[in-house]
Amino acid sequence: MGITVDKNKVVTFTAQTEQLVNTSIDANPNQYKHNDLVIYGIFKRLYSRQGGDGNPLIYALKGQRGYSISLQECGKFNPNLSAILDHLLTQKNYEVILTMPSSHKVVERFAIKINRRISKDCLLITDIFTKKTFSEVYEDLQNLPLTPQYKKDIIALRRTIERDAQRNPHKVFSMKEVDTKDRMFIRPLKINPERMKTIQQIQGKSILLVDDLLASGTTLTSAFNLLKDLEISDEIEAICLLGKLGNK
Repeated sequence: MGITVDKNKVVTFTAQTEQLVNTSIDANPNQYKHNDLVIYGIFKRLYSRQGGDGNPLIYALKGQRGYSISLQECGKFNPNLSAILDHLLTQKNYEVILTMPSSHKVVERFAIKINRRISKDCLLITDIFTKKTFSEVYEDLQNLPLTPQYKKDIIALRRTIERDAQRNPHKVFSMKEVDTKDRMFIRPLKINPERMKTIQQIQGKSILLVDDLLASGTTLTSAFNLLKDLEISDEIEAICLLGKLGNK
């Protein structure tokens, strides 16, 4: 069970083949680990012979890059999505759900689906984290040690970010600006200063971080590290609608 994309970039659900995205119950969810953070992927992204990696589904849900999907087609994913979530969440007891910042509603809607399957006392908070500006990311890079292994990569990345930081220092930083191989050097998130009291209120609770797609895992690990630095919780996991790329 996957998707097809026509010449007009219209995305449709297909039960005949596993193309671009594997949405089958038998193959999902998948579990990944980034350092100490466990991340679950609900649907698996697949490589295509024609090129592509399953991103057309996310692009269509967000209305980006000319891709589109109808509400009727979206509904065709729900039975498997619900079954996979139910299977995963019966083994979990999260007390707090925190979403990654996004200009689109995909992450928030996904988090609401999850929240409905957890205890009614589970808190869903959508604005704990906020994206850093270009100048803040550049300052972070300036403070990174230039180890022999990564010196050239960090210096090159600094130069790239510096141009944007100088032109528009307050512009919100986007991970799309950075090659996947260089994202390990970026910590793109910060705690929303207006939510510091809320951070204190969730201390010691089990937390689920929610995002739409797992590529490098940088955004989720940045959120994880922020919470760890503040000693908020020892029980933190993450979940994405689309997991990592695979061949099956």
